[in-house]
Amino acid sequence: MSIEKFKKGTPSVNVVQAVTKEELQKPTKVSDNYLKQKSVKFIPASGAATRMFKALYTYLEDEIETDFVMRFIDHLEAFAFYEEIEKALAPETMDKDTHEGRLKIVRALLEGELNYGFYPKALIEMHRYEDWTATPIDEHIFEGEQYLDEEDVNLHFTITEEHEAMFNEYVEPLLKKNEHLEITYSFQKPETNTLAVDMENKPFKLKNGETFYRPGGHGALLHNLNDIDADIIFIKNVDNVCHRSQIEDTIHSKKELASLGVETKKKIDGYIEDLLSDTYDLDEINTFINDTLTIHFKEALTKEKALTFLNRPLRVCGMVKNLGEPGGGPFVVDNGKYTDLQICEKSEIDLGDEEKVEILNNSEFFNPVDLVCFVKDHKGEKFDLSQYANEGRYFISEKTHEGRPLKALEHPGLWNGAMDNWNTLFVEVPITTFNPVKNVNDLLRKGHRETK
Repeated sequence: MSIEKFKKGTPSVNVVQAVTKEELQKPTKVSDNYLKQKSVKFIPASGAATRMFKALYTYLEDEIETDFVMRFIDHLEAFAFYEEIEKALAPETMDKDTHEGRLKIVRALLEGELNYGFYPKALIEMHRYEDWTATPIDEHIFEGEQYLDEEDVNLHFTITEEHEAMFNEYVEPLLKKNEHLEITYSFQKPETNTLAVDMENKPFKLKNGETFYRPGGHGALLHNLNDIDADIIFIKNVDNVCHRSQIEDTIHSKKELASLGVETKKKIDGYIEDLLSDTYDLDEINTFINDTLTIHFKEALTKEKALTFLNRPLRVCGMVKNLGEPGGGPFVVDNGKYTDLQICEKSEIDLGDEEKVEILNNSEFFNPVDLVCFVKDHKGEKFDLSQYANEGRYFISEKTHEGRPLKALEHPGLWNGAMDNWNTLFVEVPITTFNPVKNVNDLLRKGHRETK
């Protein structure tokens, strides 16, 4: 079956419009009611930060001083890890004025004792404070302390096995100093690895003759998410952190998303109880499903259909203004018998269809991966999240291995096809809550610098 998927390529999703303010929900109040339930912050953490330093690796290979490289060098003192480079260069002194000196600086950062190219993003020093620096782990902890249960701040990271020792070495002292803190981690499960093929759609063979299976993308983390013991799960990428001098918008928006989710979940559970006890008003339920959950059926709503669509996991997703960042966005999707809200990637949209391209180009909002998930049913029992994924929304991407090109099969994305059959609310959040670090020079952006 995998071979057939490669031949077909990434399936297209039938987007009918980009989400506008009309489809967004507006939180009416912020309360701490969500704190009565167990909450966990789930942080998908990538492998080595190699891609973050891709341009600098290229510089070491070709020694061409691009604008990107010179911007990095010119602003070197602004990076939180500047002092680490100084230590790595010792006893030599920093020399930014010569070509050879600049090469030594970049080598000191990526190779040798510092070896930042091997580090996971979670352990890169990103923010500078008066007399110390902070990694994404530090910032995710601090952020969690502001809106999770202050007596039980619970974070779960997904990491790679190669970084386990480094992760534990960093986290264990933090846990000893902070009794209110609980940090757990997991690896992407090996059984979620997928077949890779060559460019002719034949199984990719390693030099030793074995067939190559590779990690199946962030959608594979649905299994890790499914293992989390919690009522409410906050999801945020490891590299989306901001300097603490600018944290207010992030904290407020997190509380807004959680508050709206609690309020909506209470209504959903109430309607389910009404349906089960035959004391329901189907017109009222239909209005709620249309106006709040933004699901529009093409045929009349029945009691059975209402139960099926209400009794699902709920996600409240923050969306930011689309400023041209690479990534997915919120769309209204036609599923055949109904339309609903989905987060779709550009690769899931048929770029050969002018109408779909226009919808994509006119999208006002962007997905920053800012979700609050409610994963228990009306009886307080955990949903099996694997039952709500759409396995037909997989991705085919092109990679390389052993210097050869290949095609990789990725599971439906964690917030794309893996949550296709969830109930969804979209809420606009301030652009200041979105501060991803995709390349090292992103750390020069305002969100990563101290503001007085």
